[in-house]
Amino acid sequence: MRSPAIWLVTLVAAVIVVLGVRAFLDPLAASASFGLPMHTETETTFVRIYGARNALLGALALAFAFGGMLRPLTLLFTFATALPLLAIVITSRIGVGHELIRHAAILLVLVAASAALWRSSAARRQPD
Repeated sequence: MRSPAIWLVTLVAAVIVVLGVRAFLDPLAASASFGLPMHTETETTFVRIYGARNALLGALALAFAFGGMLRPLTLLFTFATALPLLAIVITSRIGVGHELIRHAAILLVLVAASAALWRSSAARRQPD
């Protein structure tokens, strides 16, 4: 089950883990790059939680990919496409900027990965 879709999803999941760990370990820098800069460690508690959640979701996606669990992996990525849409919160706080463009790019990557997984899943069910 090493289709191009699985390779793409594995790469995306690994990046999600790395970004999650970064947010957990360096929440000040992560919050600034996210578009909502924090200035004190106290302010960054939610960033650490966000980072831990992302790292967990990325690890779960990797476990599904390596375990050959295509259906749960497909559903996870499909539902995850809603998360970048929440960038409207950033826009309402700081206006339209490069952060919004980054979230749009993330949305496109997740949509592409989800579509590839759905195609892979459909092809898997087709008799030869």
